[in-house]
Amino acid sequence: MPTTTTNSPAHRSRLSLTTRAESDVVVRVLMLLRRRGCTVVAVDFRRPDRHGPGCFEVSVEAPSRIGHRLEDWLRGLVDVVGVDPG
Repeated sequence: MPTTTTNSPAHRSRLSLTTRAESDVVVRVLMLLRRRGCTVVAVDFRRPDRHGPGCFEVSVEAPSRIGHRLEDWLRGLVDVVGVDPG
């Protein structure tokens, strides 16, 4: 009898990150999401300048087993100052 595996449903999240420094933070964030098995749905990035900090908004579909941990992992990245649900 063949076994059937079902993937758990994806958890869709929209996150708003406050960043500093240069755009290397974009690569760090996207690599973390990819390593954790997330599918990136949308990205909007604004580099920091004299008027304020950078802003990075990302929408992802995360495996349900890790969706609740994404904010903590992203907060731990270099040049990520804050993470808020968007």
